[in-house]
Amino acid sequence: MTKLKVAGTWGGILEVELDNWTLTMLRDEVANRSGLDPESIKLICAGKILKADDGDDDPKTLAQLGIKENSKILSSRGAAPDEGKAIMAEEERSRRLSRLKAAATALSKRHVDGSLPMEDYNIELEDQGGQQVKFGSETDQSATMMGLMLHAKAKSLIETGLYVDALEVDDFAPFFT
Repeated sequence: MTKLKVAGTWGGILEVELDNWTLTMLRDEVANRSGLDPESIKLICAGKILKADDGDDDPKTLAQLGIKENSKILSSRGAAPDEGKAIMAEEERSRRLSRLKAAATALSKRHVDGSLPMEDYNIELEDQGGQQVKFGSETDQSATMMGLMLHAKAKSLIETGLYVDALEVDDFAPFFT
């Protein structure tokens, strides 16, 4: 039995047989001890990411991969395949909302500074009692315009069948009004 020092997601010493253990067995053992999914564990030894030959019928042993007695193995947690897709999708949604917010902000500022004629966007609001609501400041007017623009974008997303995106955009609008 050979001892390997493992640090990272789990730290400790593993006793393995270098000629019998494969990288998959080592990854499974580290994942088991750390309580993580084996697919999310990345192993590094001597500055190299250890990769198993998935298509190989006869997987390489740890000895064949160049791992020796008292080697130090760093285990890190990468995103599991499905988890990585979800994270990337969320980041893309976040970027899209940021771009949409920036566009709505720019348009509302153009409206306030007179670049867009007031006649084109004459907004009159009434409260529940039918009394006209007056904008207190340019900020109020800008926020209302931005909220309306975001709402209009959400409506266009609904028309194209992108319901989840529409909900996110429309949920985003009240923060500005």
